[in-house]
Amino acid sequence: MPTAPLLQRFVDEELSRSAALVSRVLAGALQLLRESKESGLNASERGHCVELIAALQKQGDLYQNTFVDALQRLVGEELQGASRVDLPLGAPPGFDGLELMDESLVDVDIELSRAMQLIDTTAEWELRELQTFTSTLLGHAHVTADTNPFRPLTYANALWQAACAVVTSQIQRATLLQLSAGVAAGLLKNAWAAAATRLEAQGVEPGTYRTIVLPAGSSRAPSVDVTRPGALGGLLARMPGGSPGEGRMGDATSGADNVVDASDAEKHRARRAPSARGAEFEETLLRLEVALRQLPPIDPRLPPSLVEAAARLVHHRQGLVAGASAGGDRQVIELLSRLFEAVLSDPRLSPSFRPIVARLQVAALRVALDDATMLETAAHEVWQLLDRLGDASVAYAQPDDTRGLALQTCCQSTVEELARTPAPDATLFRRALNRIDAFMAEQFQTQLRAAQPATRTLDLAERRGLLEQRLSQRLADQMVSIHTTPGVRRFVTGNWSKVLAEAMLRFGEDAERTEAYLRTVDDLLWSLQVPDHPQSRQRLVSLLPVLLQRLRAGMELIDLPRADQQGLLDELMAIHAEALRPGSRHPAVAPTPEEIVQRMRDEIVTDVPGPRPFSDSLIDLSTMDTVPADVMASGGEPADEAGKRVENLRAAERVRLFIHGRWARCQLLWRSDQGQYFLFAGDNPARNHSITRRALERLSAAGLIAQVQPKPLLQRAVDQLMREFSTAAASDPRDPRVA
Repeated sequence: MPTAPLLQRFVDEELSRSAALVSRVLAGALQLLRESKESGLNASERGHCVELIAALQKQGDLYQNTFVDALQRLVGEELQGASRVDLPLGAPPGFDGLELMDESLVDVDIELSRAMQLIDTTAEWELRELQTFTSTLLGHAHVTADTNPFRPLTYANALWQAACAVVTSQIQRATLLQLSAGVAAGLLKNAWAAAATRLEAQGVEPGTYRTIVLPAGSSRAPSVDVTRPGALGGLLARMPGGSPGEGRMGDATSGADNVVDASDAEKHRARRAPSARGAEFEETLLRLEVALRQLPPIDPRLPPSLVEAAARLVHHRQGLVAGASAGGDRQVIELLSRLFEAVLSDPRLSPSFRPIVARLQVAALRVALDDATMLETAAHEVWQLLDRLGDASVAYAQPDDTRGLALQTCCQSTVEELARTPAPDATLFRRALNRIDAFMAEQFQTQLRAAQPATRTLDLAERRGLLEQRLSQRLADQMVSIHTTPGVRRFVTGNWSKVLAEAMLRFGEDAERTEAYLRTVDDLLWSLQVPDHPQSRQRLVSLLPVLLQRLRAGMELIDLPRADQQGLLDELMAIHAEALRPGSRHPAVAPTPEEIVQRMRDEIVTDVPGPRPFSDSLIDLSTMDTVPADVMASGGEPADEAGKRVENLRAAERVRLFIHGRWARCQLLWRSDQGQYFLFAGDNPARNHSITRRALERLSAAGLIAQVQPKPLLQRAVDQLMREFSTAAASDPRDPRVA
């Protein structure tokens, strides 16, 4: 996608200043490292300061060049709307090339999120101001965050890649990122302010934010839980034209959850008896129908909430109210017009879905006027369909995602068919809801079928992992009384358990090859404690060729690196050479329990890190939001809560995950039987996210798993109405709607 010339010129100018910026970042980071006690580092991090100083002094040019190159590349990807492609990290043995995201990568993401948040909170206002100018450079009438390619995340990623270029230790990389991000935050605050000043001097007029400004004290606005029976009907009392006692919310003005009088429903039902409506009412609805059918497609360059004024129910309210003969009808018209106005102004409703939702207005109004139950419960089919359209509008992040376009087409045709019905009712809305649900279910099954190779691989990996654990424990029990080197012990309980598990899964437990690998364990353990006797040495000589051949075959089966293979064989050679030397050992004496425990303590070796972390994802940028500062500061959820959040994830659920340094909108496709592996459909329809349970728990504990929509569309619209009522109360206490 070509970039607007004015924006491209601005980008080129800013990139030309990146070398000077990173030079000052490097100098500031070095100063903080030298003053480590005052830089907020803990004792563990301060222990690496000397090495970091040496690395930066020696490879300062590499650090700066890597940052500049990474920033140019990342900004270019932002401009082109391309998804970021991470460097290949490799797949672990037995995963058939499938890449998986484990705890190691999650740690990196947590560090990136902290760095991003530090930059964002330090330079928040300067960034917002700069976005008003970059939106103008792109020709947008209103400000949107995605018009500015110079985002906090972009700089955090560039700083991370620069750190990776000069140090190899993860803790050193994290420490350097933390310090450099703090320095960069202050520098970017000034740089972004200067950039806005330069653009203003060039005659660029800033765009305008479409912001809802809440009055002081609005946070204490009455809360209305739409799931409570009668909650919507209770709002009628706040509409003009009704008697003070009708449909009243019990304590809505007190700020507590709404409590509706039990008699309200009966009053409401009695008031809603069918009544004649004048010709003016039908003519107004007809004009609105014509306007809705002629809605133009949404232009993404226009304000996100723009739907033609003529096509909004609120702009026809006066004519509709004039044509309604009953006071109850007038209240219903008033309430529905206000609710749909709030819905169509909701910034979370996708622009492409606004005409679809607007098309529902007439049908919803007709049902509300004739069906008393619609305002008695949020479970009514009209509201369920409205909420489902809200969910569908944010199901996919990328506007050109074929899955999202197909879902939009289904919703549009379904709603259009319903809207053309002369006398809609709850049954027709239920059919429309079922049709959309069926389409979304089929979309989910299509993705799941396409992901079957990945799910089979992950299922096999889980079975292999559980089998390895059991075998490792059995081998550890067998080796309790055996005195050997730490490397050999680690090989038997670790790598050889993988060999046995792989053989059992690939060839079967009763296969000849599997049985040979099992016999190898007995032969190997015997060879580690050969009695000092000529016959035993002779047996060892005849056993070694076959034993070594089996060991090599097993190590090849799990693709053990050549260096590790040779290291084990060298250790065994030394052990066996000693065993073949006559008279070189004292007679074997059974060790005491205390000696066995001491040997095991002496041979304990820190576990070798597992395979390199991996990921199967390309992350879209359009849903990028920074992580809330209070979440990052507090460390997120407690461990138990994080585990429960992961345990409660269900197939087809949509969440937002912060992975690979970006927020990704994902849908859970599959979880393994034991819940150790999860497969998510991501923003890119061609790639999925394969994630371990422990990685998800780490993300949850850090506050990096979030709901796509915390509240349904209807609830958000009612919340907006309550804020408006609070505003009216603050400005005019005599307003009858807030009495």
